[in-house]
Amino acid sequence: MALGVAISFSSAPGAKADAAGKGGDYVPIDSVALLDTRSGVGGTTGLRGAKSVTTFTAVGVGGVPASGVSALMVDVTAISPTANTFLSVYPDQTTRGSSAMDASIGEVITNSAMVKPGANGKVAVYNAAGNVHIKVDVVGYFTSVTGSTGSGFVPVNHTRVVDTRTGLGTTAGTLTGGVRTANIGGGGLVPSTATAVMLDVVVIGATGGGWVTVGSSASAKTAVDYVKGDTSMGMAVKLNADGSRNVTLESRGPAVHVAITVQGYWTGSPTTGAGLRPVPATTLYDSRIPSGAQPIPANGSIEVAVGGTNGLPTRGIAAAALNVHVVSPTGGGHLTVAPLDGTPITASTANFPAAHVARSSLVVTKVGTEGKVRIRNHSSGTVHLVVDLQGWFADPTAFLPTESFARSTALQGEPADGSSAGVIVYAHTDNTGQVRVVHQQNPDDFSSFQHIPVFGAEAFTGQPSLNVLGGSKQMQVTALHTTGAAWTGAQTAANTATWGTTGNLGGTMAAPPVAVTLADGTSVIFAVDVDGRLWHYRQSGTGASWKSLGDVDLAGGLTAVKIDIGVRLVATSTTGTVKTAVYSDGTLTAWTDLGGNVTGVPAAFLNQGYRTGVVARAADGSLVMKKQELGGAWPSAWATVGTFTAAGSPAAIVDPALGRIVVVARGADNEMYRVYETEQGTGTWGEWLRLYDNPGDPSAATAATDPTIAPIQNSAGPGFVVVYRNRNNATIALDRRFATAAAAVAAKKTPPTVSFNAHIVPAPPA
Repeated sequence: MALGVAISFSSAPGAKADAAGKGGDYVPIDSVALLDTRSGVGGTTGLRGAKSVTTFTAVGVGGVPASGVSALMVDVTAISPTANTFLSVYPDQTTRGSSAMDASIGEVITNSAMVKPGANGKVAVYNAAGNVHIKVDVVGYFTSVTGSTGSGFVPVNHTRVVDTRTGLGTTAGTLTGGVRTANIGGGGLVPSTATAVMLDVVVIGATGGGWVTVGSSASAKTAVDYVKGDTSMGMAVKLNADGSRNVTLESRGPAVHVAITVQGYWTGSPTTGAGLRPVPATTLYDSRIPSGAQPIPANGSIEVAVGGTNGLPTRGIAAAALNVHVVSPTGGGHLTVAPLDGTPITASTANFPAAHVARSSLVVTKVGTEGKVRIRNHSSGTVHLVVDLQGWFADPTAFLPTESFARSTALQGEPADGSSAGVIVYAHTDNTGQVRVVHQQNPDDFSSFQHIPVFGAEAFTGQPSLNVLGGSKQMQVTALHTTGAAWTGAQTAANTATWGTTGNLGGTMAAPPVAVTLADGTSVIFAVDVDGRLWHYRQSGTGASWKSLGDVDLAGGLTAVKIDIGVRLVATSTTGTVKTAVYSDGTLTAWTDLGGNVTGVPAAFLNQGYRTGVVARAADGSLVMKKQELGGAWPSAWATVGTFTAAGSPAAIVDPALGRIVVVARGADNEMYRVYETEQGTGTWGEWLRLYDNPGDPSAATAATDPTIAPIQNSAGPGFVVVYRNRNNATIALDRRFATAAAAVAAKKTPPTVSFNAHIVPAPPA
């Protein structure tokens, strides 16, 4: 079976920071304690035990409004735990996510976190082990809708702006109590209009425990609690409106040096910069898994994918909010976190001492090509790393236009009982962007259909894809949202006419996805982005995500054919040639360029075993074909498929009864035509004929879309159906018939007369 899609990508006007109404603008406030179990602030007094959950009200208090809040920026402090532990901070009444911070026995340590309030306005804190006091301070909040308040975020390459060892940005010399002024402007790095700044603050060379605060006033400051050695923490700091970019450093404890790195800033307007999209705290990477995995070596690095995971886009991520945990370091040092292909970063983050159980630090960083970051271990020893995602900042992105009269898709399901023929399902995206599914319960009865809209009022574009999920035999529909994300929905049970939405898979694609089910039952979705990069999404196990298969300059439309060793992918390149590669077990072979000067989406079909044939529309409108030779090689020249000028992309199949190739295409008169090989395997062609020649019903004969071919099985045996839509959005399904019942048996000696019986599926009522 072959599946093909086509869509043109055009740039719509880009949105401002949050013009889509999703909010995410930041409002800094003076630091306020929402929870302190030592004093009872937040409603809980006393040590919190192992596996305890402590909840507190997070909205409508301390300068945080009672509504319109999508997330909070908080500082979480573990105070003198009696066992090595970790704290998780998450929306109340939801499933607990990954940890916000790690703390060792007896230490007082702090980390920042971005967390959504629960539906009841509360936040929960989980303590893993031992007894501990917990303190949570709020320093700002993010809006849920764009309004007149708040600021968008602008990430910068991590840049050191203050260092008391050298006098950078402040007076040189250790902090030994008292206060000191520092300038975090970085020579214009942080503009005078910024309202807040995201910093990484490092306390260096402590001989014991203490704390350092960084703030623009006595009430607008954030504290980093430190222990012996080096400690660092990512924090958001409110800035004064005077444009000075000055902050005050105050310390209590032994003499220490302080270094500060800017990771980004919030602008003075909600219409500039990027808005936060909070997510449930989720682990992206853990070097300890699987059991026995090797740690990151000294001066070694890892790549961590952010884009395409957890429903995130693969483009348009201005920055990612990551919580980085250094576990069991064998030497002291620090990390650098940078975009995969960006400017090398020298400024440290997540500083850690040797032989420490674990150390956590919030890091906000740009992401690179394919949405990845590179984290390097700058130490003489090994470390394990755990990287959690807390949210991401959304760049302005273009919406895809809704394609008018996109191709339909058809697929026959697998029979649930193993004997009767499965239902036939037709799917298309109408001109308003709604995805519609049509059920034909009985493959012999083309008179009874059911229309099922899926995905509600969401807007989609292009041809949807259908595949049967392994094991359950439920059919799945996959469609391209106008945001570029791929959405899936599936039957609630095999062959039923009820469907549910199974998820927004994320991604930022320029052409509709194509889904196939591999021989082992794994469902895989392929799609191409605006750069011509191919992505795949394997729907198996936990943590499924979009992963790149390389930038090969594909034009968008993609066709997939299942073969013996995997899936053959066929596509048009940006230079108008046809490219093909084989996907197997998650990997892709090198691409073969078949040459040509073609447009649209090539059709592909199995021919003589698992060899592939390809039909494409040349630039002059003629149809050309290449078929793999014995041994898998491709001929150098394209052969013309008869004399015909096509108006769009073709469809092709080997007739399962005749063993002859049939090609179908829309003509310049918007009628559908077909041509057969004169004999099996000859590559010579008969006459191009109208597929449906019924002068009494011209509305059905006139096509508004390119055709799709799907193999079907009914009481007459194996066959196929050609599907397209007319300008009334009615689906036309034509099944191949023979002149007599005995003709198919005699096909090898006397090719029978082939006709196509048309069935009109009315458009759904308005």
